[in-house]
Amino acid sequence: MVACDGIWDCVSNEQCCEKLNNYIKMSKPDESSYNIPVEHLFDNILAPNTDDGIGTDNMTAILIKIN
Repeated sequence: MVACDGIWDCVSNEQCCEKLNNYIKMSKPDESSYNIPVEHLFDNILAPNTDDGIGTDNMTAILIKIN
């Protein structure tokens, strides 16, 4: 996955890979719906409030599937 720094403030590379792998296994997306695992990741790391600032940065991600 290619992502901006806001994501790496919330999860490590390893945590991100683990979460995405779990979401992909769980949802079994087809070629047109690989956005769903990224949406799940964002749902889990976006800040529920702005008290501490973690999870409030701009977040952009591109999930690349390599066969």
